[in-house]
Amino acid sequence: MVKMVRPIYRTETNITRRPGESNAGLWYDKFCDQWSDKWDGLGDKGKTSWIEGVTKKPVGDPRLINEIVERRLNLIASSRGFALHLKTEGPFVTGLGRNHPVENGFAWHQTLGTPYLPGSSVKGVVRSWAKIWEEENDETINRIFGPRDSNTSSVGSVIFLDAIPISQVQLKADVMTPHYGPYYQGDEPPADWQSPVPVPFLVVEAGQDFLFGVMPRRPEDQRDGDDCKKAAEWLRVALNKIGGGAKTAVGYGRFEAFVPRSPAMDWLDKEIDRLAREQNKDPSKVLTEMPLKVAESWNSIEDSELKEKILADIKARYGKLWDRPTGGLKKAKKIYEAQLH
Repeated sequence: MVKMVRPIYRTETNITRRPGESNAGLWYDKFCDQWSDKWDGLGDKGKTSWIEGVTKKPVGDPRLINEIVERRLNLIASSRGFALHLKTEGPFVTGLGRNHPVENGFAWHQTLGTPYLPGSSVKGVVRSWAKIWEEENDETINRIFGPRDSNTSSVGSVIFLDAIPISQVQLKADVMTPHYGPYYQGDEPPADWQSPVPVPFLVVEAGQDFLFGVMPRRPEDQRDGDDCKKAAEWLRVALNKIGGGAKTAVGYGRFEAFVPRSPAMDWLDKEIDRLAREQNKDPSKVLTEMPLKVAESWNSIEDSELKEKILADIKARYGKLWDRPTGGLKKAKKIYEAQLH
């Protein structure tokens, strides 16, 4: 194996593995040193070895990710758009067509050093869903996404943002096994005697959280706002049903919606667990059997902003019971309402 000299400072040429806080995308794309002696490729072991080099631990700097996610959420909110928190149901991969020594590329966010899905790809998925599955009319399609005609200068009424991770991302090595390589290369017809060739490639592991966003192009325009709301719902359903990125035909790239954790949710869960331990009760029964205790704990919170968010979560968990309270919840509701006025 040829140990290629990496394009870094001479004093750092002894680096054999990616530094902990480095940009994983830059390392993966630019610093591969697994070439064979004849410089004709990496070989099966070289490909797998290089891919596994970025799968040993999650990629991305948590501080940088949090900063960009916060900025993105503020941008979406100020533009009257919609933020969607979606989690990978299974493996997800994007950028397979990009050039790379392992033969299959990978789309890295240049700043974050994490996988991402470009806004143009998100837009394409939603457009296909609206056109083929929703059977939306051409006028609406062209208004929301913009016309296909390259001679037309108009753009769509909805802006589709890049999908970025909400936290560090765990990657893994996957493998595809083409059975008819010579046929795909145009040399021979497909035949049973052609040998399958395992090809390793890099994917995002299941259970990874991503932030998607859509915004009206003109926030003050009511129709753009309505279009944005419709596009957000199409996006949620499309990513769950047909997926995004590469290899969606074989089940890759499916996402499901989830409710992101918040300080309000953390406080309420901890308080419910504390009360359950003190009273020797099942945590799932605390809200219904001990509503006054929860209300009294909530009433002792000094942070008014946090208090308001916790109350919103309490209301959501009670559901229909909140509108028609009885017994202890009826008394607890008076405590909540007294603080609101």
